[in-house]
Amino acid sequence: MSEGWNIVCENLTVRYGAGENRATALMDFNGSFIPGKITVVFGPSGSGKTTLLKAVGTLLQPTEGRVNYNGKDPYKMLRKELLDLRREIGISFQHPLFVSQLTLWENIELVLNSSGKLDERHRELAYSLAEQLGIKKLLSKKPSEVSGGELKRASIVMSLSKDPSVVILDEPTAYLDEESSKKILEVLEGLREKGKTIVVSTHDPELIRVADVTYRLRYGRVVEARGDSGI
Repeated sequence: MSEGWNIVCENLTVRYGAGENRATALMDFNGSFIPGKITVVFGPSGSGKTTLLKAVGTLLQPTEGRVNYNGKDPYKMLRKELLDLRREIGISFQHPLFVSQLTLWENIELVLNSSGKLDERHRELAYSLAEQLGIKKLLSKKPSEVSGGELKRASIVMSLSKDPSVVILDEPTAYLDEESSKKILEVLEGLREKGKTIVVSTHDPELIRVADVTYRLRYGRVVEARGDSGI
């Protein structure tokens, strides 16, 4: 089982565009995401939640400030070291990406293969997660043949099947019914028990309720922080 990573953000700032079109999406975010805790980031649309998740997930280099993984800045790592780190990060965004010509299962295997984890243990983990989330019977279908909610759950299975140390989920319960949302919560609570580092953005009050740490964003700034974030 992969242990979680301690992630600390220092004065994290992200700006888009240039000149008169330059806009600040995230300003001076200071916070931490620690193993064995569910950390939830919430706030209105456009508050900087997805930008923060991308920066923490090593997909968007900050304009200013730092992200530290166990004391190391991923944006200053050598390429091989960064790729190794990314194999330990499982990310599912609000609008998941799939290869349309492949089945859901083939998409999952593609992620496992790219992470160097295409083996029986991780295949069994993927099947177990798919069963837990109620989509095991759909794995032979292509993305166009399932609903948006089913695709969302498949994306979560895809991100978790490699048993990542860090789990980053963008609006995991959006557009899901109550039963499906409950299953997502059960998965997150299981990951917490395993000591994973869990980062979630959401509008869902139930997800906010079960969080150990919360950050409320507005216009790219933290306006409220609750829980023991370790900083």
